[in-house]
Amino acid sequence: MLLGLPVQAAQQGTVVRQAPVYADASLAAQRVGSIDAGVRVTLFERKGGWQEIYSEEKAITGWVRVYQVREGDFGASAVSENKEDSRGFLAGLATFSRKASGFFSQDSGVTSSSTATIGVRGLSESEIRSAQADFDELRKMQGYASNKKRARGFASAGSLKAGKVPHFSGSK
Repeated sequence: MLLGLPVQAAQQGTVVRQAPVYADASLAAQRVGSIDAGVRVTLFERKGGWQEIYSEEKAITGWVRVYQVREGDFGASAVSENKEDSRGFLAGLATFSRKASGFFSQDSGVTSSSTATIGVRGLSESEIRSAQADFDELRKMQGYASNKKRARGFASAGSLKAGKVPHFSGSK
């Protein structure tokens, strides 16, 4: 009975930065574990900025952010061994992206037909078609909006004062 259904082959991938693993594709979901950089995983479904993975080494299945895992077997030079990059999160991502794409070296050890990117590449057609308005999130975002009264209160609380800044006419 299942013979007529299409089967999507799972891809192999590598965790490129220590990744917390969640039960669902959401930071609000329960955290079910963590996988270290360099661990090979099986890649399944992708939802927006999330990738479902399975790690045989850790015996864990769950969701990680897409920038924490790459399809293929990445060499040690493309994997962040540091649990925390002292230069900051974005610097670590930029370093990984350059190494994974082989931009600065001829021998990056990376064999992939796709270009490494940071973040979400976009929404699929099915995700766009099934998109629904989330009015609770809209109300939450509207709560972050400011006005003159709130801005003046913020400035007053921080002892900030208005001042005139002369026009910058250019370099010398």
